[in-house]
Order: sequence, then C-alpha cells, then structure tokens
Amino acid sequence: MSLNSHIPLAFAREGTKGTVVSIIGGRGVFSRLIAMGIMPGREVEVIMNRGGAVLVSVNGSKFALGRGIAMKVIINVK
Repeated sequence: MSLNSHIPLAFAREGTKGTVVSIIGGRGVFSRLIAMGIMPGREVEVIMNRGGAVLVSVNGSKFALGRGIAMKVIINVK
C-alpha cells in the first residue's frame, strides 16, 4: 500500500510524477498555468529541479516554471 501526499511542485524531486490537485493563486496565475496545460486533474512530471526554475513535462511539452509559480501548484505524488 502506498500513501499519496500533496506537495507544492517546487518540492518535488526530479523524476517525480504527480497529478495537479489545486492551484493557489489569483486569476492571472491560474490563466497562465491553464494556457500551459497545467490544471487540476492533469499529470505532470518533474524533469529538473535544482534550486532555480523547475522544468516540467505536461502532455509531452516541457515548461520552465519559476520557483514562486511552482510553489502555487499543488500535486498529488504517486
């Protein structure tokens, strides 16, 4: 049995896959993330997370998110 946990995307290790459960932020942040395909229910994979920007893969596309934005995306780690 594995336990799922909710963490900010900024805290996920490289290679981590998870499902977006919520986005904490205003309309502008939400709209920007939706435009990238990062929305509740969508699976994301952390490609690189080394203290600066977080590189993620969503639906085969790769995006770099600043740490502030990555803190606003809450994922359910599998």
